[in-house]
Amino acid sequence: MNDSMAALDSEFDRLVITGRADPRVTADVIRHLSGKKLHVYGALGRSATLLIRRLDELGVRIAGGFDRKIQHGSDTSVGFEVLPSASVASLDSDDLLILASGSAQLFQSMAAEIAVLCNGAPPQLLDGRKLTYVLQNVHCGKLAEHGEYEDLLTCVSYHTKPFKCDFFRRATERLASEDVPQTIKSTGSTFNSVGYLVSEWCNLRCAQCCEAVPYLDSKEMVPADEIVADLRKLTESIKFLHRLDIVGGEPFAHKDIVDVIRKIKQLPGIGYIAVFTNGTLLPSDELCQVLVSPRIIVTNSDYSQSLTSEKKQKIENTNEKLRRFGVKVIQISDRYWFDLIKFKQNGLPDADLMRNYADCFLESCRRLYRGTLYHCAFQANGVKLGLIPKNNTVELYAGDARQVREQLDIFEHEKMIDSCRYCALPVGAKEVVAAAQLSGRTIPIIER
Repeated sequence: MNDSMAALDSEFDRLVITGRADPRVTADVIRHLSGKKLHVYGALGRSATLLIRRLDELGVRIAGGFDRKIQHGSDTSVGFEVLPSASVASLDSDDLLILASGSAQLFQSMAAEIAVLCNGAPPQLLDGRKLTYVLQNVHCGKLAEHGEYEDLLTCVSYHTKPFKCDFFRRATERLASEDVPQTIKSTGSTFNSVGYLVSEWCNLRCAQCCEAVPYLDSKEMVPADEIVADLRKLTESIKFLHRLDIVGGEPFAHKDIVDVIRKIKQLPGIGYIAVFTNGTLLPSDELCQVLVSPRIIVTNSDYSQSLTSEKKQKIENTNEKLRRFGVKVIQISDRYWFDLIKFKQNGLPDADLMRNYADCFLESCRRLYRGTLYHCAFQANGVKLGLIPKNNTVELYAGDARQVREQLDIFEHEKMIDSCRYCALPVGAKEVVAAAQLSGRTIPIIER
């Protein structure tokens, strides 16, 4: 089993660096898995959906699964019996349990959870994120041989870093060219993914908001022309921006959001566009119309653990209206949130911080805000709140396109950043209830 695990790790690393996995090595991994008794932990989550599909196509049988969404009884909707998570204790040490996680940090959280449930004697564990990424990449390679590409909805439904995949990059370039004439540059930085913070206001007050919005006490909305100017300045220095996330605050609350989306769609050098919303603000007909595009997907989260029935109904209404207009929509129902509203030095040595940074899911959440590029939402939050030093950033207007490109190349290849010293993820951030709302309107005190 150790050889198979090492081969999977190697192929995952190859995929992240080159954008492609080797089908021959992947086939060897599958042959080994076919001889094992397989179970899936988190079998009803979005990360498991694609994994189960790919394994089924390859003839790999899954014996059963576990999910904490199941409190009593079982669920057979995925083609095998899924039991409550506590039932994982029934597995033998020779069984192989695939953890259907979307990130390295979630894998670690699941592994710790299983160790407790199994009284410190868990079965063999396999990182389902790595297995899914590799299997899907090989699948997309077969599609590309026939001039076909996977639907973007499939890619972004499970993948935290699709911009690392060569087939995703090619597909988004093709889709962008259908909207705006494109020139894919042969020179420029390889930097190719960012989220733009279009506002700092939201109608919800999530205690563990990824963008720390309730703690900023701001109603700022970046003007449309400034957003477009920043993105144009960025794309001057890179080959192609394969993924652009529109984030906030709440983007649907931006007074000029229709103009923002319309102008971004006309910019050359930008591929897939994701618009993130909490779904509780019903979009106008005009906004729905401008969001209709093969390369735009609206993503919202299912906050069923925390929101009132009224707000949950608003989310259903928003999704229904968007789909009625033909907008592509993803609703994320994962329940794993981490407590990252702390900015205390963690005391870890650089070697540990580098290992965590290399596989940190937040590193895929780069943020651009008013001309400054941050490595992740945590760094942007800490700097804006004045709680961590402003280092390891790129100032887009501090030089010409060549100078910005040089800074982006440094940015792309940093092994860690100073903000990692203040982050709770490297020491095991506490899991918290998704979208728990702050009470009252006062600004909470941040632990530092």
